[in-house]
Amino acid sequence: MFSKAHTIKPKKKAEKGTIRYDLHNFFEKAKSGDIINGVKCPEGQNLYEWLSVNGFDFLDEIQLLYSPISDLCTPSNCPQMNAGPQFEYLWMVDKKPTSMPAQQYCSELFIWASELFDDQSIFPEEFKDKPPKKFMDTITKIFKRLIRVYAHMFYSHMDDLKGNGNDQVAMQSFQHFFFFCREFKMLSKDDIAPLEPIINEMCKEHGVPVFLEK
Repeated sequence: MFSKAHTIKPKKKAEKGTIRYDLHNFFEKAKSGDIINGVKCPEGQNLYEWLSVNGFDFLDEIQLLYSPISDLCTPSNCPQMNAGPQFEYLWMVDKKPTSMPAQQYCSELFIWASELFDDQSIFPEEFKDKPPKKFMDTITKIFKRLIRVYAHMFYSHMDDLKGNGNDQVAMQSFQHFFFFCREFKMLSKDDIAPLEPIINEMCKEHGVPVFLEK
């Protein structure tokens, strides 16, 4: 269970009539429509604003998926943040890669990402033609780490997701997440390795290659 300090952060409210409000609606529509084209930046919109809004919405969505199973993702049940026996994810503690229970890892990840999204030197309220210097490296790193939560949930908690009726929701969410990352080249082959069988099936179903040409 998340401690009080680690509770899920409420979604930033975007006021109706603002660009962020419109982009959030595009995010929601992409989940149920033509997902390959739906993840593309809408015509006339700022690319960096699109990446930012989607990144924050995915963080919010992943936290909501993980929260109901966090009580079952205990240090005794999940002593490592992994995706099966072949893949373990380490968290940097004092600049040292450190093994930790999955629940603690996810909590650290959610706090880390939320604090970055709150940093207006990286994620300003309004983007210009060029993003802040650290923007692309930061948003890419966030996506590379968020996919690890999907991987852990699918390997270690699929029965729990089914038990609370969220298995199909989680798969739909991951499909949206992956095709968004694919469109903007956020993930490497190593990043997707634990979920490659699922990703191959999704791409086959949509008739597209796993990676876009660079």
